[in-house]
Amino acid sequence: MRKFCHLFALILTVLAAAMPAAAQSATPEITPKATPERQVALTLERTACFGTCPVYTVTIYTDGTVEYNGTQFVDVKGVQTTTIDPATVDQLIAGFAAAGYFDWKDSYTDMHVTDQPTITTSVTRDGVTKTISRYAGDTSAPIALAYLENWIDLAVQTSQWTGANVKPTYVMNMASPVITLERTACFGTCPVYGLSIYADGTVVYVGLNHVAVTGVQTTMIDPSIVQSLVDQMKASGYFDWNDEYTKMLITDQPTVITSITSDDGSKQITRYDGDPGAPVGLVRFEDRIDQAVNVDQWVKAEAQ
Repeated sequence: MRKFCHLFALILTVLAAAMPAAAQSATPEITPKATPERQVALTLERTACFGTCPVYTVTIYTDGTVEYNGTQFVDVKGVQTTTIDPATVDQLIAGFAAAGYFDWKDSYTDMHVTDQPTITTSVTRDGVTKTISRYAGDTSAPIALAYLENWIDLAVQTSQWTGANVKPTYVMNMASPVITLERTACFGTCPVYGLSIYADGTVVYVGLNHVAVTGVQTTMIDPSIVQSLVDQMKASGYFDWNDEYTKMLITDQPTVITSITSDDGSKQITRYDGDPGAPVGLVRFEDRIDQAVNVDQWVKAEAQ
């Protein structure tokens, strides 16, 4: 009997040695947890829609730790962690508060448009947590809310896992802006921001980097100014110009992306600032957009 026990133990030892390492130690993946030093600051959850909307959650902690969990229609499924500057976390919280987040309703879930995802955000400030659920088909939600949701994606660069190209000038199933302008990063300290201008004169600014005001701001301009900009550009040939002017004869410059949506259709032009072949009128149009909304009120302190 004793020999049999020894033989049985030997067999188990041999089998254990032959097993793959993963099978021997199937420990669950360790994910960040809240501690007295690390509290949840913001969260973002995007749910399924009728199509292929990315489904994932993002949790941002006060110390800059970021936890992503991808579920469906994303490039990376499961848990991923990264870090951002804790100062960015503070900017996010302050920006949500300044936009009015803590004064809005807890839910905007009327289905004015069907088969859309629901986006749920939460922000904790001074120990108080506010959560808002927004169904993307509810057009009664504050316009700034959708841009704030995108700001979280942009701040933590969720596109590295989702594969979705989140833009500061686009939000799902809100009224389409008539004019947009986006200025991207360069090698130096070029202001990085986006502008969305609507037919009724609503302007949404999203400041991302090297600007005086980081986050989402809204203001109003005269609707006639919006229409005048569109008319001027149509007359100048905007819809006849190329879609891209991206030759890099000069390196380390920003890219400027503009778009117009009118009765004649939609047109977007991407211009790399180092391409001398771009129409002069295009560069002037970009500047006129900035001037029309007085973008200096948000950008000027660090603008070049």
